[in-house]
Amino acid sequence: MKKIGFFILALVILGIIIYVTFVIAVIKIVFGAILLVVSAIALVILWNKIKDKVEDEF
Repeated sequence: MKKIGFFILALVILGIIIYVTFVIAVIKIVFGAILLVVSAIALVILWNKIKDKVEDEF
């Protein structure tokens, strides 16, 4: 009985580790996607400001 209990405990701990790793990976992917969108918006805004100034000078 003790070997079965130890095996079940090992499977539960392994499952928790895999689950936490998956959650951390999903959080990193979501955070990266948010940063990508924010940087794209910032680049578009800066591009429009620079484009207007360049068109006025030339």
